[in-house]
Amino acid sequence: MAFSRGIPTSLIPAAAFLLALSLPAMAITADPGVSHELAIERIGRLSHLQYRLSLSLKEHEDTVVGTETLSFESNLRGDLPIDYRDGVVQSATLNGQSIPTDLKDGHLILPAMAGRNILEVKFRSNSAAAGKAITRYDDKDDGSEYFYTLFVPMDASMAFPCFDQPDLKARFTLDVEHPAKWTVISNTSPAGSTDTATHFAETLPISTYLFAFAAGPFATIHPEETGQPTLYVRRSQLARATQEAPQVQALTAQGVAYFSRYFSQPFPFSKYDLILIPGFPFGGMEHAGATFLNEDSVLFRSTPTASDYFRRNILVLHETCHQWFGDLVTMKWFDDLWLKEGFAQYMAYKALAELQPSAMPWKHFYEDIKPLAYGIDETEGTTPIFQNIENLKDAKSAYGAIVYQKAPAILKQLEFRIGPDVFREGLRSYLKQHAYGNAQWSDLIAAFKSAEPLAPHAPTRSIHAWAEAWIKHRGMPEINVAWSCTHGKIDHLALTQHDVLSEGLTWPISNQISLNYSREAGQKDRLMRVDWNGPTYSVADAVGMPCPAFVFANAGDEGYGRFLLDQHSEAAVSRQLIETPISEQDPLLRTMLWGALWQNVHVAKSSPRSYVELALKSLPMETDESLARVQGGRIALALHSYLHDAARIALVPQVESVLADRMRNAPELGLRIVSFRSFINVAETPAALRQVKDLLAGSLVVPGMPLELLDRWNLVAHLIAMNDLNAANVLSAEKARDHSGEAQKYAYAAGAGTPSAVTKAHYFDEYLHDPTIQEDWITQSLRPFSSWNQSSLTLPYLSQALNELPEIKQHRKIFFLGAWLGAFLEGQNTPEAQQVVRSWLSNPKIDRDLRLKVLESMDGLDRAVFIRKTFPL
Repeated sequence: MAFSRGIPTSLIPAAAFLLALSLPAMAITADPGVSHELAIERIGRLSHLQYRLSLSLKEHEDTVVGTETLSFESNLRGDLPIDYRDGVVQSATLNGQSIPTDLKDGHLILPAMAGRNILEVKFRSNSAAAGKAITRYDDKDDGSEYFYTLFVPMDASMAFPCFDQPDLKARFTLDVEHPAKWTVISNTSPAGSTDTATHFAETLPISTYLFAFAAGPFATIHPEETGQPTLYVRRSQLARATQEAPQVQALTAQGVAYFSRYFSQPFPFSKYDLILIPGFPFGGMEHAGATFLNEDSVLFRSTPTASDYFRRNILVLHETCHQWFGDLVTMKWFDDLWLKEGFAQYMAYKALAELQPSAMPWKHFYEDIKPLAYGIDETEGTTPIFQNIENLKDAKSAYGAIVYQKAPAILKQLEFRIGPDVFREGLRSYLKQHAYGNAQWSDLIAAFKSAEPLAPHAPTRSIHAWAEAWIKHRGMPEINVAWSCTHGKIDHLALTQHDVLSEGLTWPISNQISLNYSREAGQKDRLMRVDWNGPTYSVADAVGMPCPAFVFANAGDEGYGRFLLDQHSEAAVSRQLIETPISEQDPLLRTMLWGALWQNVHVAKSSPRSYVELALKSLPMETDESLARVQGGRIALALHSYLHDAARIALVPQVESVLADRMRNAPELGLRIVSFRSFINVAETPAALRQVKDLLAGSLVVPGMPLELLDRWNLVAHLIAMNDLNAANVLSAEKARDHSGEAQKYAYAAGAGTPSAVTKAHYFDEYLHDPTIQEDWITQSLRPFSSWNQSSLTLPYLSQALNELPEIKQHRKIFFLGAWLGAFLEGQNTPEAQQVVRSWLSNPKIDRDLRLKVLESMDGLDRAVFIRKTFPL
């Protein structure tokens, strides 16, 4: 493909400029946000964009002054909106002529032009602790201040005037004036600097949301080996970061090597840095050449387990993969958000499966990815993977489990379906064809289709139908198995699928059926692959095989859907999990069988009490740290949401006893740590709360586990939420003990759990009206505020919390809305709360995106009420 200044010629509009000059002027409507209509019009008119930005950063200033020179080519006459909101244009000239500086619905209107154009703007943009594209962070440990940007999905236009859509890629040059001794990091390396100014080299073509900078008195951790990234951290955290940085830098370099090899495409940018950002609202953000990582996701605030390190590794590889999937090739529009997020997530697990196979990444994939995907896809608030985004002001709603969990889950099924060779070559072709440009999902499917000859016997002939079903339609199938035996042989085995949302859809499915035999039967377990598309499928190859102890229809976790156990298999699985030595059970199958039993509870086919009792039998023997973690979460959910008070009170002492014993006596440290965390979640009786206080005091210890900052504050927060008589004294003592900035945040969060109407009113008012509170402080406090045992105190705020959703959607970062809804709704489990939400949903004027988000979050409340009604004891 031919390139012009690095931009593919396919991105340059085809209309000739001379012909364009003779056409009549065209007007474009400038509504709030960036409509798809406006974006399509602009991509047809503009090319060869280059931004030169000069910014002045000053400590403790709530504005950033800047100048911009934007050069571009336009091939049609007519007014043209350029996006800018949340700031003031002080002056503007287009091709040397002054133009009006007033803004219309977040746009500066450029008069008719054609050919090569130069726009020069002086502006003043806002910065703040929260709610702005340029965020200021005050380090309460040493008084330093840091700036960082976060522009995804369309917030670059809050920082400077720009054509803020992903398919108008541009080259950026940045100059920053800053306080002395500050370090500034951006997409490229500095081309020159003084003590108070840094000038960066021009970038390759990138989207506006991928342009970024961070500034402040950062400390620099240089790599130990060539090829590893430089890591930046605020100077107050240098000692902690120095311990963790080598592992993160080494893994990043391994990831770059893996992806370069797998994609047959070298690292696409001039350098790669990692910047640890305090209070960052995401796990990470993949700015081209400069990934921002949430500081707490890298520098652990509690004693870490192997699972904690695993999740950090996945985060690092996810963001690294984005340099190819998202940055090198970017989706044309945010309706294809999954093209970057789904692939980065899936490829992170593939990379780790090669780099660290002993970590069992695909087992973690089932435990950490699948439940979140299923949990959303079974709700009335779910959406297709491809989402219809009419305006980028609504693009935040596209973020969530559908793109981060469902998309990688169906990609796993796709690779299983078409084969690893076709999958890899399709990705290579896609990246090569669209390098430094934009693409959409049909381009990717076409690339897979073109690679079909590599596997002529794979079921790829239906890849378009497969993509249409899984990418364009919402929901998922529920798969049931029916089987029977005669004279010790299978005489019938059939699969059925139905749409969990009852919308009449069927899906093309590829999965593996496992026939599992007891040790006494003397038979080896058998796997059978099936590829099917229809409401039913008879597995003829199974007829005549020895009768199994149980049948599981998703062995290897290749399929996507709710795979339920039949009644006979459920009983046999329950026995095997307890009676068969753990060392003789396949780790992935074992965790999936526990998941299948939990699914039966989830759909109210089985009693939550029975599951808890079975789990308590297994936990004393458990050797799998990540499964023990998952089981602890399920037990807590059952106790606090699915069981009535009488049943919970009857079970809690036994749960506390088992977990307390495990946190002291489990053979591995990781098991002791996850048992400690689970114990804190459920401790309720006076005896257990005494143990919590003993842990804080040091008279009770978890062998090998020092209590780190967050561990201690979780203990304090639990005592407060449980209304322990000594909670206030414990809180005061911990505040006196630790004055660090993070301790101040955790103290604020712990206080939100105080079971007092006055306290709830105070915090809720601050959430809504105090702009000085950093967003991560609020997010940290939402769960304590909505503690499971305080639903009567928080129910009065439910309606108002829902009313605030439009404001939250407009002004908060992407994942804040989900955290807000999750806290306020998951803290409820009564019909009264259901009625509040249903009343709110009855308003026909509710924004469609917000309606879906509420329906999504409400599913947990509805499920809790239904399970409680189904199992009253």
